[in-house]
Amino acid sequence: MSTPEPRYFPGRTALVALVLAIVGAGLGYGGFISGVDAALGGRLSDASIVIFYVGTGLLVVAVVLSIVGLLRTSAKVLSTVALVVALIPIAGLIVAALGARH
Repeated sequence: MSTPEPRYFPGRTALVALVLAIVGAGLGYGGFISGVDAALGGRLSDASIVIFYVGTGLLVVAVVLSIVGLLRTSAKVLSTVALVVALIPIAGLIVAALGARH
């Protein structure tokens, strides 16, 4: 009698990327908003900067994992959704940075 092989969920990488993208977007926006509120109030908090950078780091990891999911797994749709969800906040930050220059 042989032991059964563990079942592999083909979309696991894409699912992790999607969860990281959602959490990273929430942390990034939360840190950004609390940082703006703190700066307008005259007291800039280091915690809001750290939260923003942690959220941005999670978004970068989500982008990498979703690209790996597109290349290696059969769950192309879930990987594409994770990539779009991770890139929307990054694109929003680029647009905000470019808008602040003018």
